[in-house]
Amino acid sequence: MTSFLRCIHSGFYKLRHTSMIWIHIFIPLVIAALFSVYYCVSPWKVDAKMSGYFEAVGIGFPIIIGLVCGKAAEQENEAGCFQNMMCCIKSRATAYAGKLTVLLLLSAFAVALAAGVFSAGFKAAPFSVYMNAGALLFTGSLFIYILHLFISVKFGRGASIGLGIFESLISALSITGLGDGVWYYIPCTWSVRLCDSFIYGWFYHAEAVGYAEICKCFTILVPSVIGAFALSLLWFRRFEGRKTSG
Repeated sequence: MTSFLRCIHSGFYKLRHTSMIWIHIFIPLVIAALFSVYYCVSPWKVDAKMSGYFEAVGIGFPIIIGLVCGKAAEQENEAGCFQNMMCCIKSRATAYAGKLTVLLLLSAFAVALAAGVFSAGFKAAPFSVYMNAGALLFTGSLFIYILHLFISVKFGRGASIGLGIFESLISALSITGLGDGVWYYIPCTWSVRLCDSFIYGWFYHAEAVGYAEICKCFTILVPSVIGAFALSLLWFRRFEGRKTSG
């Protein structure tokens, strides 16, 4: 546990002079502010405005994740071809888990900021509703973070960003009829559809319907996240560095 906490502390220390911290502050603030201003004059219904905001954030999430994970991996690659993660700590799994945890903590902060600022500018529901939607948005992204950190370390930033763009397109399609009945099996759609299900259930007093969708997704999401995390740790224990820089 001590080594794990040291990895997290070291991870944040490495980011203090980079753009990573500002990305997680500036982007949520700008997006929340723009949507709040736009919704002041928009003729949309209140529920459509709220779901539209979280849909937009959820659709853009894979691209941001691809960029962030790519930057984090390239920082380690440029600092010594991942030697800090592979050799400076006794357990490679601890180093890898620490790097992932830092990224997830930054993500949780950014999502909370995006939901909190939007709730202050667009007061259509209790604060707890915004936070719950944000929690689902974050939870739905866990698998994507694990996947993109693996892709970034193994293949480089370009591959991670390219995958993120593709996932965002799939996520956008999932909010149409094409996603009905199949989105539970597509990780990049989880954030968007989980938020939609929750907001629909709250606004239309159809909690049973919305929560049934959420529960069905979680029966797939939870084991998928646990399995992906375990496999990524096993893989990194055998990782010998990237042959070519991405």
